[in-house]
Amino acid sequence: MRFIPLFLLLALFTTVFAAPAADPSPVLKPSEDPFYVPPDGFESEEVGTVLRLRKSPHPLRSVYFELNVKDSWQVLVRSSTAEGNATAVVTTLIEPYNANSSRLVSYQIAQDSAKADCAASYAFQYGADVGVNLVAEAEMFLIQIALIQGFWVSAPDYEGPQASFTAGRMSGKAVLDTIKGVISSANETGLAAEPDVILWGYSGGSLASGWAAAMQPWYAPDLAPRLKGAALGGFVTNITETVVAVDGSLYAGMITAGFTGLSNEYPSLKKYITEYIPEDRLSQFNLAGDQCLLLACGYYMYTQIFRGEDKYTGGYDILHEPEVWDTLMNTTLGVGKDDLPQIPIFIYHGEKDGIVPFVNTERIYDVWCEWGIGSLEVSSSQTTKHVTEAIFGSTAAAAWIDKMFNGGAAVQGCKSTSRYNNLLYPGVLPEVVDLVESAVKSIFGFEIGPTSPIQRRETIDLDAIVERKLEERFSNKRSIRW
Repeated sequence: MRFIPLFLLLALFTTVFAAPAADPSPVLKPSEDPFYVPPDGFESEEVGTVLRLRKSPHPLRSVYFELNVKDSWQVLVRSSTAEGNATAVVTTLIEPYNANSSRLVSYQIAQDSAKADCAASYAFQYGADVGVNLVAEAEMFLIQIALIQGFWVSAPDYEGPQASFTAGRMSGKAVLDTIKGVISSANETGLAAEPDVILWGYSGGSLASGWAAAMQPWYAPDLAPRLKGAALGGFVTNITETVVAVDGSLYAGMITAGFTGLSNEYPSLKKYITEYIPEDRLSQFNLAGDQCLLLACGYYMYTQIFRGEDKYTGGYDILHEPEVWDTLMNTTLGVGKDDLPQIPIFIYHGEKDGIVPFVNTERIYDVWCEWGIGSLEVSSSQTTKHVTEAIFGSTAAAAWIDKMFNGGAAVQGCKSTSRYNNLLYPGVLPEVVDLVESAVKSIFGFEIGPTSPIQRRETIDLDAIVERKLEERFSNKRSIRW
C-alpha cells in the first residue's frame, strides 16, 4: 500500500547489483543474525528496555560509499505489537563527529516492504547486498542532513521482526520504545542522559513518525519532556488513499506489499485475505512478502489489483468487508481523539503528489485543528510531486528541526501555507541547500553553482525522470494478469 520509492531514483541511476569490496566478515541478514533474536524471558521486561547492544558490526554506507561518522551502534529494544504482544526491535544509533549529545533525531526511513530482511539496520551496513533496500541506503542522504548539523540519529526498524508494513500502531510503538532504549543506553554510547528528541520521516517513514507522535501521550507519557516535535513529509494518514492512487500504476506493488505487511501484524486479516484471493492468484500475491521495494515495483508494475478487467474478485468491495474495514480504520490517523499529538507538528507535502495524495494532509489538518491541537504547521508545495518533495522539502524540515532544537517558537494553534516550493521556507539553511544541490547533481546531472535551478529555488520535476527510468529498468515486465 504504498509509500513509495522515496529514493527509488538512486536505484535507477546506478548498477544496483554490483557488489562492494569484500569484507572479511559477512554481513548477516536479520533472519540469520542471532543479535536480532531476543533473549529468553524478554517478555517480562518493560517496553523500552535494552535487550542487546553492540557496535555496528560493519561500517555504515550510503548506497555504495562508506559513511564517515564517529561511531554507531545497533540496539535491540523490547517493544510491543499493535495488539500488545511482546516483540523486539532493532535501531541503528549514529554519532557524527563534533556531535551535540543533547540532540537526537529519530529518523524513520521508508522501508515499504513486507520482508524483514529489507530492514534499515541491515541495508545501512557496508557489505550488505547492494540494492536490498535502496530506499534505506539512499535515505542516508536525509540522515546526513541531521548529522552535518551535529545531531545524533536513531533509525529504527520500526516494522519489527514480522515486517508489519503499514501497521501504524506497531510502528508508532517501535519508534517510541527505541527512543527510550537509546536514551537508557547513554552510559554505553555517550548520548546525553536527557536529550531533546525530534521525530522525522517522509512517506512510509511519516506513517511511523506520525503514529509515534499521536500515540505518545498515552503510550509513552514519560517521553513528554524529551520530545520537541515531529517533521512529517508526504504524510501518510490513510493508506486507502494511496491504494486508490497507485492501483494500476507504476507503483501498484505497494498495494500487495502493504496488505501483506498489514496481514503480518493482524493474523485474522491474513486469513481473510487468503480466503478472498482466488487460488490461481494467491502465489503471485504472496511474492510481495519476499520482495524489497524495487523488486515489488518492478514485478507488479501497472497491475490492476482492485479495478479493471483483471481485478480481484469484488474489486474495492474487499475494503468494506468488516474484518478489513475495522483493520484499516484502526490504522488511520484522525479517527480517535485519544491519538492527538501534544507536541509541535510540522508537515511538508507536495500538492501534486500522486502517490500519497495531498488530501491526506488536508484531512488531518482539518481534523486535528478541530480537536484543538496545540501546534500544527503545514507547508505545502504548489509545484512538487512525491519524489521531488522528498528532496526539496527536506530543506524546510531541516530548518524547522533546527529552530525547534534551538528554542524557536512553534506556531500556536494551526497554520497552513502554500508556497511555490519548500526551498522558499523561511530559515532554510544554505549548507542544506548545497547538500541537496550536490545530490541532485550527482543523480541527475544538473548544474551546480550560484545560478543553478536549485540555488534559484526553482522546481525540477524529478518524478518524471524517475518514472521513465523505472519503466526502462523493468521494460519487459509491464503488468501481470491475475
